[in-house]
Amino acid sequence: MAEDEGGRLGLGGSRAVWVGLALVAILVVVLVIAVVLLRDEDEAEALEVSDPWVRATIALDDRQMGNDSEMSPLTGAFMTIRNTTDSADRLIGASTDVADVVEIHETTIEDDVMRMRPIDGVEIPAGGSVELKPGGLHIMLLDVQRDLEPGQTVTLKLDFESGRSLVVDAPVRPLE
Repeated sequence: MAEDEGGRLGLGGSRAVWVGLALVAILVVVLVIAVVLLRDEDEAEALEVSDPWVRATIALDDRQMGNDSEMSPLTGAFMTIRNTTDSADRLIGASTDVADVVEIHETTIEDDVMRMRPIDGVEIPAGGSVELKPGGLHIMLLDVQRDLEPGQTVTLKLDFESGRSLVVDAPVRPLE
């Protein structure tokens, strides 16, 4: 610090330097605010899952199937997926530690016969939602490694074409 002619203390340096530093400080504050707002906007625009659940398993044994082999249990996972973004996304896969094979399925009726078949994905429209439900689109859990009983929870990882993933805890509901 230096004293000016009037005996006052000053910071020294040219006025232009101080104006430049003030502008840099203002720019830094504006950039920080912009980053915070963009991050909050990205979190607000997301994929959301509501009412996830998994149906309890049925262990099919040789007496039920009329043969000598035991089949691994299977079940389905159901939920509503909501897309709050401005662009469509696709559910392209799922996984869980309770089943060796997890597939996305659709149920169709052909010649009065209900059929399930694997599909490569489900489009979640921008600003829209898709319901995965019994008798329609659903996630099929095959080769389930343990009996799933009401009151238990199954953790599912959902993978989307955008690269996003969601981890969902789905309670097991009884057979209806």
